[in-house]
Amino acid sequence: MALFSNKSEGMLGIDISSTGIKLVELARNRSGFELVALAMIPLPRDAIVENTIIDSTAVTQALVDAVEQARPASKNVALAVSGNAVIIKTIAVPVATEFELEPQIEFEADQHVPYDIDDVFLDFHIQGMNAEDPEQMDVVLVACKREVVEDYQLVLGNAGLDVKCMDCAVFALENAAETTDEHQPPVAGDDWPPDEDAEVHALVNIGANMMNINVLINGRMAFVRDQFFGGQNLTEEIQKLHGLSYQEAEALKVERFSEVQPEALERFYSGLTSELVRSLDFYSASKAEFPVRKLFISGGCALIPDIATELEQRLGIDSVVLNPLKNIKIAARKFDVEHLQRIGPMLMVPIGLALRNFDI
Repeated sequence: MALFSNKSEGMLGIDISSTGIKLVELARNRSGFELVALAMIPLPRDAIVENTIIDSTAVTQALVDAVEQARPASKNVALAVSGNAVIIKTIAVPVATEFELEPQIEFEADQHVPYDIDDVFLDFHIQGMNAEDPEQMDVVLVACKREVVEDYQLVLGNAGLDVKCMDCAVFALENAAETTDEHQPPVAGDDWPPDEDAEVHALVNIGANMMNINVLINGRMAFVRDQFFGGQNLTEEIQKLHGLSYQEAEALKVERFSEVQPEALERFYSGLTSELVRSLDFYSASKAEFPVRKLFISGGCALIPDIATELEQRLGIDSVVLNPLKNIKIAARKFDVEHLQRIGPMLMVPIGLALRNFDI
């Protein structure tokens, strides 16, 4: 198993969130990518809380059900971690090859990771030359809590699956975005250091209780952040204002959205906007000369009617919903194409993980 692993003998993308399992398998043909297998299995509430597996039996069974439903060709898996399970830092180090840097990385991590090095898995990725110092290069350093990774490996192993790549949700998001027509930044390095006309995009994946944010300058990662905020916040507002159980509120949100009280939506958007502004302020503290020019929205919350318009009006930033399935072939004899195109934005992370099987 490795972070940033890029190729294996077939690999599934599996996204395990607090609400369910999403499994995706892709194939590559002459015209691009094709959907081979897909499954979406719900999890009981509180089976996973803030990346911690509480009910391993339920998670294992959901994985078994996903494999049975999808019938993928491979049992190898690319999995993502996010939130407080992972630390991602961009550091500047003297120019070196990957081979030369590898023995130094533990020392560098000891300076930047607020955990005992023995308690984390480490990996790194060389981004390229530093914009300010030609004798330095930017390196993405990633540390994942060992106990979290091992817990996920255990449930996947119990389901007959083998973790080959442990990725980060923000990187899987970037991987999937590169297949879309809307997000086509310059190739990283072609325009570096950036100038005042740099393409600055924020990929914002808003799930049930986690929001992944990845800001890219000319295609190069400049800022990442995970926040615990998502569609469950809207469900809870509906629950309070409509006097419903959580399950009834969720059903109202999904099945009869037009009946949701405007006040519940306003409270949700107020909270969402505050969280986004906070993250963008953190980004601007070091990159004020490169303001975010466009938001690309995905995740389950991207299915909320008019969310791009709402965020554009509230933040003053052009906003677009990304659908990674638009450029992926879907066989009508095997899948409900109309349904999948409708829910495509919520599959960004598992599709980005499945793409780890290819050199793209």
